[in-house]
Amino acid sequence: MPRIILMSKGTLLAILFSLTGLSCSPDSSEKPNRGNGLTPPHQELYTAAERQDIIAAARAIIEDDPTAALVSIDSLDRPRIRSVDTSKPDSSMTIWIATRPDTRKVDQIRGNPNVALYYNDDLQISYVSIMGTALLHDDIETIEANNPFSDEWTSRFFPDYPKNMLLIEIRPTWMEVMGQGIAASEDTWRPQAVTF
Repeated sequence: MPRIILMSKGTLLAILFSLTGLSCSPDSSEKPNRGNGLTPPHQELYTAAERQDIIAAARAIIEDDPTAALVSIDSLDRPRIRSVDTSKPDSSMTIWIATRPDTRKVDQIRGNPNVALYYNDDLQISYVSIMGTALLHDDIETIEANNPFSDEWTSRFFPDYPKNMLLIEIRPTWMEVMGQGIAASEDTWRPQAVTF
């Protein structure tokens, strides 16, 4: 059954501005930095907890619900968002998504590899935003070695597996987390962040 993913307007705008290379600050003179995950300036990152605690909280939120909103940018620089099933993050917080080769998200990633994944739990008031770079893999060897999904799930959505599957590898550049004991800034409401 389709799920609705809710996020605050501020969170959504921050993700969208990050992906398009725009700034939320009206006086910013920085230019877009496409192709490297758009690492924010250090002063924009807020961290109060230990790095490993922030990452552990992110893993717990993702494990509770591995369905995320994948945000990509289309050829007209418009953000495009859809729900996707994701793998568990590996030791470097890399995440895999399976799709078909002819989907719009594949075309959008070919044009701009900067993406964001957004996981949230409304009841717990917690979320994870992962900003990073997407790599597309269509070779059978990589697909078979990295397909994170069960045989039942795979055969349901990819009856001609592995021929009709493409894997999207999302390598994180930075991540923001709120929840699971990781609190946002009281003054700015900015979630805690780590870079990779």
